[in-house]
Amino acid sequence: MKNDEEGADNPTAWSRLSDRTLTVEQSRAVDRLAIEAYGMHSLVLMENAALGCAEWLQHRCVTPQITSILCGRGNNGGDGLAIARHLTIRGWPCQIILLGPTAKLSTDAQANLRILTAGEGGLPIEILDGALPTAARARMSRSTVVIDALLGTGGGGAPRAPLDDWLREANKCQTLRVAIDVPTGVDATTGEAASSHFQADSTLTFVAQKPAMALPHAEQVFGQVHVLPIGIPVQMMQEILDKW
Repeated sequence: MKNDEEGADNPTAWSRLSDRTLTVEQSRAVDRLAIEAYGMHSLVLMENAALGCAEWLQHRCVTPQITSILCGRGNNGGDGLAIARHLTIRGWPCQIILLGPTAKLSTDAQANLRILTAGEGGLPIEILDGALPTAARARMSRSTVVIDALLGTGGGGAPRAPLDDWLREANKCQTLRVAIDVPTGVDATTGEAASSHFQADSTLTFVAQKPAMALPHAEQVFGQVHVLPIGIPVQMMQEILDKW
């Protein structure tokens, strides 16, 4: 596991926190604490997470890559939509495949979708509730990076249709496969992987690693794990460390 200290307000507090493991429930409690006790907007947390992922990808790949981003309906999908925006700003050609209908998206995912589709010349977005059409499969096969922003910590058990089809197609790509927070189809607590799961080369997780990422076989399902900050205040980091 690697932590990325760039941009952290306090590297010592950040490295101490990022070396911990937080359960899914604790990670959600961190978000609630940031929003309710510290007045941070959930969109700010999402923006910080997305910016960190985009910066990591730019550092990892150096030059712009043809990228396919699989986005779910929840906040993990919102992360993916925001990542697409930041990568596009950096000159990366991006294709977004979004699980519809859009009415079922989380509030923050809808906000990021509105930003992406505002004005003319927006990104190509396939909004689907079924198997990938031929054109989307062809574009994905030409990608040099595939990003899984489908479920994150919100997923449990084997992915159902149409996500299982999307994952099979993504795993066929001989490319860099990057999961956001947790690979789809992998249990963040036990590390158990469903037969249909995203086969990640790298996983970009937030604040602290999840329990399964500390297990001996973790690299088999998570690839290399990188812990990224989301801009939480130093005093909040200390509060988390004291509590957990």
